[in-house]
Amino acid sequence: MRWISTRKTATKRRVPGAMRPRGVRWTGLSDWVPIGLVCFCCLCPAHAQQSQTQTGTQAAATPPATTSSQPQPASQPTAVPTNIPAATQARPTELRFLVLLDPAHGGADTGAMLNPTTPEKTYTLALAEQLRAALNAHGIRTILTRTSDIALDNDTRATTANHSHASACISLHATSTGNGVHLFTSSLPVMTEADPRRAFLPWQTAQAAYETSSLRLESDMDAAMTQLHIPVLIARTSILPLDSMACPAVDIEVAPVDATTPLSDRGYQQKVVAALEAALVAWRGDWRQHP
Repeated sequence: MRWISTRKTATKRRVPGAMRPRGVRWTGLSDWVPIGLVCFCCLCPAHAQQSQTQTGTQAAATPPATTSSQPQPASQPTAVPTNIPAATQARPTELRFLVLLDPAHGGADTGAMLNPTTPEKTYTLALAEQLRAALNAHGIRTILTRTSDIALDNDTRATTANHSHASACISLHATSTGNGVHLFTSSLPVMTEADPRRAFLPWQTAQAAYETSSLRLESDMDAAMTQLHIPVLIARTSILPLDSMACPAVDIEVAPVDATTPLSDRGYQQKVVAALEAALVAWRGDWRQHP
């Protein structure tokens, strides 16, 4: 009986001892559950706010891509027309009168030597600056293809003229031979366009659509030169950059009046500038009636 009683007692002592570790582990887990729920509730709003902030920053830096439920067709390459002067693109209906002055030569391209100390590039730039000042006094806006001694190729000059949407393009040259002022327009065959400013014109022959306007501009210059008793020679020829200009354009070459009045004569230069000034003021009225 003592052995049985002792064994039962031992069994009763071992049972609580065996269950105690499990009870300890379960009690510890149940203590952490409320703490975990509190942390979870605190961290979720913060994480959501951080995600929203990151999304907003990304959206501000990069526009969102447009999504569609239907598959988008593959983008096709856009055909870019070549040899199209920029001035032939659609422009606003209200146009302001603007004169482009193109002093010939520049940089390493000195042009002709008009006298032992004056290259053509220097004379044409000085003439353009005088003419710009005279036109500005009439409220006529002007731009120059170059304002310093730099070299420009013909395409660059024509591009500047076409981007400006000029109402008149004047290319200035000088020569020590001949007499008076020589006026040249392009010899390209006239191309009829209802509105050449909105037509697509080949680069090499863009002037063809403006030949009629160029001849009217030349006529105004001829009349102004004659009024001031300056000898005038009129001709047509194929010349760059005139042929690529999409604007009424005239090439002007200034020569001495006679053997006693050289190009360097200040009075003669002022007379030439005054004649061109009067012609362009008259052309402003003609241009508004026949753009």
